[in-house]
Parts: sequence; structure tokens; C-alpha cells
Amino acid sequence: MGELTGHVAIVTGAGRGLGRAVADRLARMGAAVVLASRNAPELDDVAKAIKRAGGKALAQTADIADERQVQELVLATERWVGPATILVNNAGMVDPMVPLGRSNAALWLRSVAINVGGTYLATRAVLPGMLDRGYGRIVTISSGAATRPSAGWTAYTAGKAAVAMMTRSLALELEGTGVTANAFNPGYMDTEMQERIRRTSSSDFPRSEEYRAAQSEGKLKDPKEPARGVTYLVLPSTQRNGEALEWSDDGFRREVDAKLPG
Repeated sequence: MGELTGHVAIVTGAGRGLGRAVADRLARMGAAVVLASRNAPELDDVAKAIKRAGGKALAQTADIADERQVQELVLATERWVGPATILVNNAGMVDPMVPLGRSNAALWLRSVAINVGGTYLATRAVLPGMLDRGYGRIVTISSGAATRPSAGWTAYTAGKAAVAMMTRSLALELEGTGVTANAFNPGYMDTEMQERIRRTSSSDFPRSEEYRAAQSEGKLKDPKEPARGVTYLVLPSTQRNGEALEWSDDGFRREVDAKLPG
């Protein structure tokens, strides 16, 4: 029996990259996992892989920026296996990567709608039930962009800074309730999102050079590594709340290693 047996996790952006790695890890530890994203074929692949390994998974197509679809996601979770005890806010959008003066307004606002609005909507949908039951674990995927300004990345940096502060403020509201909320920065990972960043012109997004260098120097991690950090934060035994944690932190990794050996 895994430590998460009997728990129900919703993972947004679960079709690829870190979201997929987190969903797989949670399922292997016993949680019933609901996979959410806009890409149905990707979700089906993840769900089938989890089931083949003996886990429980439900693929639920949803646009995380649409309130009605988020509500349907939570209702489907409750109908399938029960109310969510875990929420991993992983869905995100890196575009537009272009100077603000040349940005497309609809795309810029869409980025904020997903990165900030989607995190709010998913959290708002599961939170009342968690509070009523006196238990819940919420982890929102952050980024170094939350604290580091980047030319050509105004939408993404604004969004990540917003959800970091949202998490810290929410955590103050949750003190003593049995529900926790933390932010987690996984660092450089070998994902399609990273590939999208590397393809961007350095004239539009100067930091793309940094990401290309990280790849050439072998600094990109398999998403399965930081997925352990997310898993640690949603364990019943983990009492951290209101923290912004980073996988690059040696002390935090040692703490995770002690509980979840690789």
C-alpha cells in the first residue's frame, strides 16, 4: 500500500512533461489521478500507461482557463472516485515571447488567463471541499521567472509572480485548517516547453540563448526528478505551508531523498 492510497489527485497540464511525470509518480504511490489538459490524445496515452502499471487514472479534457470546464473537471473527479485531496496546478503557457510593444493582446491576455486565472479557478473549485473535510494539499508549479525579470517575457513573468504571491497569501488563509499550499520551481527540464523556448529568436527573447546553453551543457533534467519534489509536498506527512521551494535547493532535495529515494 502506498502512502497516497485512498487519495484523489487532480493534475493539470498532465499530458506531457512535468505534469505527466507527477501524475505517474502519484499513481504509483497509490493515488487515483485525474489528468487534465486540452489535448485529449496525450491524456489518453498517459492514462493508459498508468493503468497498465496497475494505477488508477481518468483523462478529463479541460481548458483550465474556462470556469465551466474546471467545474466539470472537479465534478467528474467526484463522480469517478471522490473529492480531490490533492491539486497540482501545473498547466501553463510560455508564449508570447516577444517585446511587449509588439505583442498580440489576445495572446498576452490568454497567457495570464491560463497561468493565473487557471490556477485560481482550479484552486477555487477544490478548496471549499478541502476546507470542509479539514485536509488538502495544493502545489502550484512556479518558475525562476517569478522573481527574475526577462525582456520579451512580460506575460509569463507577470503570471508566475502573481501565482507565487497568490500561493503565499492563500497559505495565510489556510493556517490551522489542515490544508496546505506551496509553490515549487522545478528548474531546467527537458520538456517540449523548453524546446519551444529554445526555438525563439534571441532578438525577441534574449534569454533563449541561456536555455540553448543549458541544453548543450547537459543541464536539462528529466522531469521525473523534480516530480519527486512535487510528490513530497502532497504527502500527508509533509506539513510545509506557504513556501516557495526550488528543486535546485540542496537542502530540500536531501529532505525529499530521505522520504522518497530516487
